[in-house]
Amino acid sequence: MSVELISVLIAVVAVGATLAGLTVSGQRAIRAELAAQRRDFTAELAALRRDFTAELAAQRQEITELREQISELRERMAHLAGLLDGLREAIAFQRGAA
Repeated sequence: MSVELISVLIAVVAVGATLAGLTVSGQRAIRAELAAQRRDFTAELAALRRDFTAELAAQRQEITELREQISELRERMAHLAGLLDGLREAIAFQRGAA
């Protein structure tokens, strides 16, 4: 083998090794960046889940309060209906007696 051929082979091997090193280094950087993004995404998702859970609990509490208020209004309306029935009977009794 000639010296020129050996020097070309060494240059090709050196360029190949350099490209392999750059590729491996780039892939490591990409993996590290993806891992960091995954951690950030997981943390953000957990925060959103906590917020959603808290908001859902608050809305359930509001619904419970509204149901209690509606129940109270039903009772009051029933009481008023009873009073109106009594008033109607009293008026009808007075007209009948007169």
